[in-house]
Amino acid sequence: MVSLICGHNGTGKTRRMIEMANGEIDKIQGKMVFIEANNKHIYDLDYNIRYINTKEYGLTNEEQFHGFVCGLLATDYDIEKVFIDGLYKITDTLDEEKTKLIIDRLEQLELKFDVKFVLSLNFDIENIPESMKDKVYA
Repeated sequence: MVSLICGHNGTGKTRRMIEMANGEIDKIQGKMVFIEANNKHIYDLDYNIRYINTKEYGLTNEEQFHGFVCGLLATDYDIEKVFIDGLYKITDTLDEEKTKLIIDRLEQLELKFDVKFVLSLNFDIENIPESMKDKVYA
């Protein structure tokens, strides 16, 4: 199941994800990837974590993002965990329905390729759709 870290800008979602990634890198057998829409946190992550700035690849919507993630998994079978920070910046959407569609597609990839996803979303926990509440990382 995709795990969600929720909250508005400035609530510490990115810092929490960086701490999670750095804390888990020695506990996994495969590789870890951290995806975001800039290079802002490249030096905050352990050097063993692959860092990807999606703006370098020109991603602008959810379809391109999905294809990008599929390509990433297709080229490296050892990926075990993927952190995705600022989904709304990468896909240019704050729409709940599109966000749900992205999460559903990531869950299909999780099952098929045995990879875990952790996403940050710009939704308050109280405002997140009921269908996604069970995915919120406590």
